[in-house]
Formats: sequence, C-alpha cells, structure tokens
Amino acid sequence: MDEITELLTRQWHFPDLADEAALTRLWRLAATRGWFGCDSLTAAVALVRATGAAACPLPVMDGFVAAGLLAKAPEIVAGIAAGDIRILVAPADLAAETVQFTEGGTAASHVLVLPPAGGSASVRPVEFAVPQPGLASPPWARLHLGGPEAVVDVGPERAGQALSLLRLGLTVRAMAAARRTHEQSIAHAKVRRQFGRTIGGFGAVQQRTAAREIELVAGELLIEDAVRRHSGAAPDRFLATELAVSHAAAVAPRIQVSAHHTLGAGGYFEGHDAPWLFRRVHADIALLPSCPPPCGTVADILIGTAAGLPAADPTARAAAVRAQARSFCAEHRTRARVFAKGDDPAVVAAMSARGWFGMAWPTADGGRDATLVEQLALQDETAYHQLPVANAVAAVSVVGAPIVKYGTAEQKERYLPRIRDGRLTFCLGYSEPEAGSDLASLTTTAIRDGDDWVINGTKSWISNAHTAEYIWLAVRTDVDAKLPLAGISMFMVPMTAAGIRTTPQHALSGQVCCMVSFDDVRVSDSARIGPVNRGWQVITDTLTGERLMLACELAGMSRRQFDELLAAVRADPDGTAGPSGSAGRARLSGMAVQVQAVSLLLTEAASKAQSGAAHTARLTSSMAGVLAAEAAEQLSRDALGILGPPAALGTPDAPGAGIFEQGLRLSVLAFLGGGTNDVQRGLIARGLGLS
Repeated sequence: MDEITELLTRQWHFPDLADEAALTRLWRLAATRGWFGCDSLTAAVALVRATGAAACPLPVMDGFVAAGLLAKAPEIVAGIAAGDIRILVAPADLAAETVQFTEGGTAASHVLVLPPAGGSASVRPVEFAVPQPGLASPPWARLHLGGPEAVVDVGPERAGQALSLLRLGLTVRAMAAARRTHEQSIAHAKVRRQFGRTIGGFGAVQQRTAAREIELVAGELLIEDAVRRHSGAAPDRFLATELAVSHAAAVAPRIQVSAHHTLGAGGYFEGHDAPWLFRRVHADIALLPSCPPPCGTVADILIGTAAGLPAADPTARAAAVRAQARSFCAEHRTRARVFAKGDDPAVVAAMSARGWFGMAWPTADGGRDATLVEQLALQDETAYHQLPVANAVAAVSVVGAPIVKYGTAEQKERYLPRIRDGRLTFCLGYSEPEAGSDLASLTTTAIRDGDDWVINGTKSWISNAHTAEYIWLAVRTDVDAKLPLAGISMFMVPMTAAGIRTTPQHALSGQVCCMVSFDDVRVSDSARIGPVNRGWQVITDTLTGERLMLACELAGMSRRQFDELLAAVRADPDGTAGPSGSAGRARLSGMAVQVQAVSLLLTEAASKAQSGAAHTARLTSSMAGVLAAEAAEQLSRDALGILGPPAALGTPDAPGAGIFEQGLRLSVLAFLGGGTNDVQRGLIARGLGLS
C-alpha cells in the first residue's frame, strides 16, 4: 500500500494535478503497475480504498468487474490490463446511445453497457464526452457511444454480481474519503489551540470524533464482511453488500461534515484536501441510485425472502459453538424473559453439564481453552433466545476472568468450580451516588486492621444485590494516593457479612436494584482479589470481556427484537413497512444495518482481545457497547412506530410477546451500564490521542 500511496501522491493532487489529463496519465500508469489486472476482489477493494483516500475517481472496480464479465473476450481483458482500453461499466439498456453521470468519463475510451437484469452486454467506444460540471471534481461526463465492438451474454446472476460489486466500490471509495478527512481532523485537533488549550481536549470535539470513529469502523467491518462473502460466492453476498451500502449512504456524508466542524475554516478552502474529499464522498453517494441494487434494498431482501441477517462468526469453531447453542436454546426458549425472575436453575445446570461456563478459561483452571469469539457466540445465542441464565453467564466474565488471572490457588479452588457450575450468584459493586462512571471518585473505603479489612460506604443502583451471594466490590484502600486510581482494591465480599444492608429500588425495566450500605463490615484479607491498591489494573485487564458481555446481552436482545419485527412485517408487508421505496422500509433497513454492525464490532473486539491487541480490543469493545445501546433504543422505538399500539403491550399475544416495550424500557439502562455512552465516547477519543 505504501507504493500505491506514493504513486497517487505523485500523480494525483488537488488542485494542481487532478484534472482529466492527469487521470488519463494515472490510468495508464496504474495499468503498468497491474492495478487493472488483479484477479482478487480483496486486492481490488484495497486499491479502491487508496483512491478514495486521495479523492481520485480512477475506476478500479469498473475494470475489475469488466474483466470478470468479459472473460470470453481475452483480447479486451488484455487491453484493460495494459491500459490500452480504459473502460467504465454503465448499467443501461443495450440500445442506449449515451450514458450520463460517469466518473472519469473524459478519460475513458470504452464503456461496457450492462443490462441490469442480464442479457446482451456490449463493449462500445466513446465517441465524445460532454463534461457535466457540478459537485464532482473532475466533473462527471455524458458519454456518446459508438457501435458495439464486442457483445457477451450475461445471465441475471452475473449481472447482479456485477451491480453489487459496483455499488460496493462506490461505498468503499466514499468511506475511504470520509476516513481520510476524519484522520486529518484528528491530527488538526491535536495541535490546534483555542482558548488556551488544544481543541482535542474539548468535550464536543471528543464526542464528535468518537462518533465518527464508531461509524467508520462499523462501516469498514460491514465492507470486509461483504468482500468475504463475495469472494466465497456466499448466497447472502448481495444482502451483505446492501448492508454496507446502506450504512455508508447514511453515515459517510455525516462523517465528512462532522470532520469539517473540527477542521474549521482551514478545511473549507481548497488549499486543504478536505474540500476535494467532501466532493468525493458526496459524489459517490449520489451515484448509488444510478447503479440499482440487484435484489432491492436491505428491507426488500429481508421481507421478500426467508433470509435473516448474516451470521458474524469469523471461524468454523465459533460457528459450531453457535449451532450447538442454538439447538440447546431452542429446547429451553421462552417468548420473553421477565427480568425480575432471575436465572432458572434447571437451565443453568443443563448448560453447566455441557461445559459452557468458563469455556474460554485455561484447562488448568477448568476451562476448555476455547476462544473469546466462541464464548461470544454462546453468549449471543443465550441473549437472543432470552434464556434465563444471565447471572451465570455474567459471572464468567466479570468475576471468573479476574480470579483466573489474579486469584490465589485457594481463591480459584473456592470460586471457579461454583462459577463453572453456574451456582455463584453475585452483584457488581462499582457505582456510588457520586461515582457512577467515575471510579476514580470512589469513597467506599476498606481500612486494614490486622489480617482483616473494615469496609464503610455506600454502593448504589446495584442489580441483583437482594439475591446475590457475593458482591464484586471496588473500594478505596489508600485514601492518600496521589493518583486516585492507584488506591483502589478489589474484594469478593459475602452479602451475608455483618453490617451490610440492602434497600431495594425498582427500575424502569422492571429489575430490582439496591442501595447497598456497608457499616464496619469486616472481611478477611483472603477476600481480596489481586494486589493491594492495584484494583484498577484488575478491572481494566478484564474490562474488555465485561464490556463485551454487556454489549452482547444488548445485541442478542436486539437481534431477537429485529427478527420478531421482521416476522410481523412479513405477515403484512404493505400494512406495516409499506411498499418498496417507502420510509417504513428505509427505517427497517436502518435497523438491520445497526444490528449487523453491532454483531461485527463485537466479533472484532473479541478477535483483537484473543490476538493480544489489548488497546484495540478495549476501543472496539467500547464502540460495540455505544452502538449496541443506541441500536437497542432506536430499534425498540422504531418497532413501535412500524407496528403501532399493539407493540406497546406487554401481553403474551402482543407482537413479540411484549419484547418491544420491554426492550424500550431496558434501553435506558443500556446507555448507563458499564459507563455512560458519553463517557465511553470520551474514552474512545482519548484512545485516538485526543486529550
């Protein structure tokens, strides 16, 4: 990629070297480098991404698609590879004498006219081009075509494949241009000073930056998934492509404009790259309707077929675990979980018998050395089917993982078997009245007294505290620590210890949470997990797993809601979502994109954590959590809008058996649990270097 970047930098630079003549020279030079002879979609997409970052309309994907369609005309394919035939692909009727809105049209020598539904496709020379000045730079062109030089038969499936790839190419280029502007805005925010400080420290800038990064990473994962499915000729490749296209059409222009907010006036004038990247983003998104989707929009595909959203499992092992979990869940599935009831001992015992709790732990600790991605597949299915095992699943990540890493031999022997059996019930003792997401402000203390510790303070909004056996407790053990996070330690405290009092509180979701007070609660030093005053390290080392667990719970429920909604819409498409092209279907497509993006982000975070890329894993898990919360709220609200009053009922005969109104009430907690979304976006921004 360094060679490609160097070539584009040298040959294509606004405003001096970015006109039609420069594009023709670049086209020929790129051909000598093999850009128009690659037979790998992955390589072609990488080239398209590079051109997008340079705001360059070099039609690499057109060349790739044309070469694939013209395999029976090897002399033309050779001419494309050599740069002697500079070809564009235009979806149009065979009899068309002109094609409009062509990128790079003034530099093209030929057009492959492709009937969208399949049929006879023809290679025709460009007789002359008429520039169409406007948003695009260089301008689009209207091309007047000569007679056919070659005709090939293209079946409907191959025509659909070609259209899908052309749409994917526009998506890749637009997202790459938006990514480039985003990166420039981050670099600018690190050095630009206003009001006595760098603007990267301003909350508004950090929130915008993090929002852009989430949308970009989600979009890039959707693109990667589409490329993977196209490369494997998967039957759901058109759906995967439209998910990526729909996401880009919604977010790429928004990302671009948001980055301009940060760049300010310096990014508005054409000495900067941003204006040209702005043109590239908006022009590519504007071209999408001229290349029709082969099977309709995301909503059209999902409503008109039995298709569901593509599975996000990246490995065969993860897919196998999901299949096993799905079969198990089908035997124990309920229509919707009532949160107040907690875990079902029989279902927990059945899962434990299969060795699923702690499966990703080392074998020495009773695990199976499964990957975090496999564990995630299991958690996703249990959440999707609303299996009453949430506390047992959470114990594995929140309590079990730190004990595996930091626990003594005695602590492992005491706790891990019970977690593997699903018998250890716990609550999470982080939040306090004045320290919700800000653990550095903890005031609950544990003071050393011989071999014991004496705990005083209050924890608030603690789920399951009224039924839990233990509280996983963060306390301050050094009240004089210069760095507040350096004075925290972690304890496993029995809820039956003298001096603990719980006061129940009923949440909007129907859950029971508690205020938990500690009045001279005495515990042995054996209750401490990890080093004294190093509790923050204990928390952060296992934070990715905890965030993934929380986000996975949300994601699974959102997938379930989406499938319940889809089933209701399929029963009466026009009466619910409306006809093709309607606002209701656009809304449904948007929901599908968000649900799928969350699944891909979760898988990516788990994969990065497994590979040891801890920093990237933490950032991506935060992104997954933020997007999962936003998707949960949006989906529940939109479901009510599509299905109307029946979706607001909590009765068994309501759509989804009440899952939509239940999900809407729960969605508020999604923005708060594990740290508010605003805090998470701040962490993401700081992870990108803004402070």
